[in-house]
Parts: sequence; structure tokens; C-alpha cells
Amino acid sequence: MEQDYYFPKPVPITEVEQLKKVFHRFTFHYFPFIISLMETEGIVLKRKKLSNKLCYLSVFLDNSGKIDILAKIDLRRFPLSIEPFSISNFKLKFTGEKPELVEVKLIKQNFPETLNRYRYLSLITGYMNRMVYAPNKKIYELSKFYLSIKNTFLLASTMFLVKLSYFEGIYPQLYKCTSCNFESISGFSLEKGGVVCKNCMDTTTVTWNSNLSSGSDILLKRSFNSLPIRKKEMLKKIRETFEKHIDYRIGNEQTFER
Repeated sequence: MEQDYYFPKPVPITEVEQLKKVFHRFTFHYFPFIISLMETEGIVLKRKKLSNKLCYLSVFLDNSGKIDILAKIDLRRFPLSIEPFSISNFKLKFTGEKPELVEVKLIKQNFPETLNRYRYLSLITGYMNRMVYAPNKKIYELSKFYLSIKNTFLLASTMFLVKLSYFEGIYPQLYKCTSCNFESISGFSLEKGGVVCKNCMDTTTVTWNSNLSSGSDILLKRSFNSLPIRKKEMLKKIRETFEKHIDYRIGNEQTFER
């Protein structure tokens, strides 16, 4: 069940535990050769085949963020544990700057049964692969939940993008003009990262209104299972605009490549 990510409950943690986590993340990203062996859960975002027994994996790990892994595994056996969208347990070793896969065990497969679900899952892993690098427990749990969705893809993909932009710190200003704070909405400026009034519109401004702003906030604060918005046209417009907004902030390269 999806958690309430907008108002997360504080988790008690001792100062020593906090220092251990900070030290682990720092050494993992800046001095990976110090850590010889690590075991953790992760989401397979992308796989690049080098040969029948060798590939590169882009993985978002539960405790260490996004990394690239060299995997020596027989691809002719179609191992689901390293298929894109799968959630697996990874045992990694560090013999240099690049981690190598020692062992991998499938936790949950999210193999797409239909083309629509494939496109939906590709959107999720594609944006994670492009946007998220540092460890982020909230984004990891958010992604795990939305990867499990098997229907209502328009609502699910829109809610995922809205929540992801919030956790990544690029959620747009939606109720006052981003330039002058005037409380009149005439459009959404991709360049300015939020709504604008008539006088502040620019060449990157797309159609937007106050109802879409309210709808976006509802999608951010509510859970998927509550089915907060059912209007397809509104969902399509919000998703389209948030995709453009995110692409403008991080670049408009292809979101997924198998």
C-alpha cells in the first residue's frame, strides 16, 4: 500500500546510526574501492548487453542510490533478476572503481504483460535513470510501489511524475506568478519553472489554469488507491506539462533505452 509521502512521519534515529549512514554513503560514492563487499536491494533501471555472458546494469540501490554494475551472467537463460523493472537483492564486490556483481536473487519481477504496461514501466525507470543519483529512501519506496501498478496507467504515471518532482526539489510554483507573485494564472513557463501571469509569459509558456494547479496538489498529497482524479483530460494535461517541466530541468534525451 502506498504511504503518505507528502507528510512523512519522523523516524527516530540515534546520532551514531546517522553518522554511520553518512559515512557509508560518502565512501560508497567517493571511495568505492574502500568497500570490498556489499549486499543490498535494488531496482534494475536499464541493461546494456556486451556479450551473451556480460552486461552493464544501471541499478537504483536501496541504500546507495544509482550505480552502474558490471554483471557476468549468462543472458541466454533470460535471468529475470537483471531484467529492467525487476526488484532484486544484489551482492556486489569492489575491486576498483567499478562494482562487480557477485550474486543476484530476484525479489519481485515486474515483467510487462502488455505494451501499455511496458510503456508505463519504461516511463518510471527512464525518469529515475535520468533524475535520481543520490540515495533517497522515499524515492526508492515510491518507485517500488508504482512499478507494481498493473492498471490505471494514466493516473499512476501522472502521480508518479508529480511526486517525483516534489522529492527531487523541482516541484513547480502553481498558485502565484513565478516572476512577479501576481495571483493570476495565464500559463505555465517551462523556463521559469512554474505558472506565470499574462505580463510575464515567454516563448516556453504552455497552457495552464488554476484547476490544473489544484489537481496537481491533490495528486501530490493523496494516495493512488484513493483514485483522487478520474478526469482523463485533466490527467493528460498535468502529465504532459510535468514531463515537459522535468525534461526542461534535466534535458530532453530519451527516457528509456533497453
